[in-house]
Amino acid sequence: MRKYELMVVFRTKENKYVTGMEAVKKVLDKRSAKIESEEDRGDRELAYEVDNEQHGHYHLFNLDLDPEVIVKLEEDLKLTDEILKYIFVRKED
Repeated sequence: MRKYELMVVFRTKENKYVTGMEAVKKVLDKRSAKIESEEDRGDRELAYEVDNEQHGHYHLFNLDLDPEVIVKLEEDLKLTDEILKYIFVRKED
């Protein structure tokens, strides 16, 4: 198990943040990722337009998970319509 940060940018329209959070937590649980902490970073203007969106809601997760699971997590997150962008970053031990 290694420690990672997952930054997710959700769509802001039509309350997509709430449904997106539920979907992300469900995916993380399904793949046995342990959420150590999370932080709501709020709505922000995007540096560039993504899928005709100019604003996004940022949320940071600190995770403990198996490195082999990341590929499967990325496949699941790509299918989540509420997510504009996401990134995994490995934290130093």
